[in-house]
Amino acid sequence: DLDLAICTGFGDGRNVINVLSSDAVVACRGGAGTLSEVALALKNGKPVVLLEWKLHDLPLRPFLESGLLRTAASPLEAMHLLTAYLGPS
Repeated sequence: DLDLAICTGFGDGRNVINVLSSDAVVACRGGAGTLSEVALALKNGKPVVLLEWKLHDLPLRPFLESGLLRTAASPLEAMHLLTAYLGPS
């Protein structure tokens, strides 16, 4: 379901708009653009759920320990984590 569409023509600048317009972020495995969105979210205190990521070699321990960053093995688990953080809609 989509509540609000945010259309941009800013190339990679859309990452900033998308992240700062969000209450929380679910990141599917991706490339450098996805990593930049994860970094922007964490730097701005937005909760992040990484869906099916391998966390070794990423400097994310402080965010995991703070509870700001979570991991999920399935979309359903990601939704449960977001609901726990944001509350029911």
